[in-house]
Amino acid sequence: MEEICREQSSTNFTRKVIAGIALLLIVCLFVNEWNNVQETRQLSLVGWGLNLVLLGLWCWRVSFKYTLILYKDKRLEVITEGMFFIKRSYSVDLTRTESFTNKYVRSFFRKTKITHYIHRYSSLDENPQRLLVFTEGKKNKLAGLLFKCSDNFLKKLQKALPDKYIQL
Repeated sequence: MEEICREQSSTNFTRKVIAGIALLLIVCLFVNEWNNVQETRQLSLVGWGLNLVLLGLWCWRVSFKYTLILYKDKRLEVITEGMFFIKRSYSVDLTRTESFTNKYVRSFFRKTKITHYIHRYSSLDENPQRLLVFTEGKKNKLAGLLFKCSDNFLKKLQKALPDKYIQL
């Protein structure tokens, strides 16, 4: 399979600092819960549970890297890597594409019949969110792939699917 373009998610120093501050705040919440356990001798399941959810959300948004690969056989593959052990791939058949945009605007797509969104981007990536809408499954339900890529990658995708591009 011959590649047209390959791109890995980039990181921004400012976004790394913000992510570090957020992680520090989550650690402070854990320390606070631990101090409360030491003082009251009671475990707050809600507090610990909320902290674990926040930590999981932080990991999901920050600790993964994504590689986008556009193939000549009209296929887009997103490879997810992170957390020292997770590596998985998600592939979209571009012949089933309904449309794709240069930026994702939630209010614009809220009224569509997209059944679910597939998030494949890192919050550390400074590129804007893009949306590729495609049909999947035997019932041809609409799905949306949210990803971040450079303008150069988007131009190559636009060249591969010129009639499907929507500029917002």
